[in-house]
Amino acid sequence: MQIHVLSGFLVMAAAGGFKPCGERDGVSIASRPVAGSGFVELLFTLETRGDLETMCSAAFGTAKIEPGEPHVNLRQVLKESADARTTYEQIAPPVISPRDYVLSRTRTHPVSGGCRVDFVSIDDAPLRPGLLRLKRLAGSFVFEALGGGRVRVEHRIHMDPGGALAPFVVEPSRERLGAEWVRRIAR
Repeated sequence: MQIHVLSGFLVMAAAGGFKPCGERDGVSIASRPVAGSGFVELLFTLETRGDLETMCSAAFGTAKIEPGEPHVNLRQVLKESADARTTYEQIAPPVISPRDYVLSRTRTHPVSGGCRVDFVSIDDAPLRPGLLRLKRLAGSFVFEALGGGRVRVEHRIHMDPGGALAPFVVEPSRERLGAEWVRRIAR
């Protein structure tokens, strides 16, 4: 169990039912079961130096497929404003059949400070031949200023790829990719 001191409070990684899974490149990883799903929700945390707004903008993204963004073949903007975007996306991860989904993403700046990006898939597009619909994708990025130029990054994600995939096939790559995303955003 990891303990962090944030704003004078002790926060334990196991809080909220999360159990530590380890660490990858300085990113702590924890997981918890999700009712009705064989796939866990993952929690990634990192404390790093950097600019909170720059990191939050990176998490919100530009709607373009970024260089090095893994497995995304297509991203089309369906609706967009300054702090909200809905996109249709197609992915082709290794080993599994290509998937598609519609993703709604919002960015907020809570009164308490910091920045938050939430995302959730919505079943709002016709099925296309040759693609399986991703059953569920939901999560968030939360950025909290710690003082002295340090930022706490928290990324939660639950994904159920649909189809006949067993969780033990998918979870190791989800842990690796999630930690890579947090490190990438923190750069």
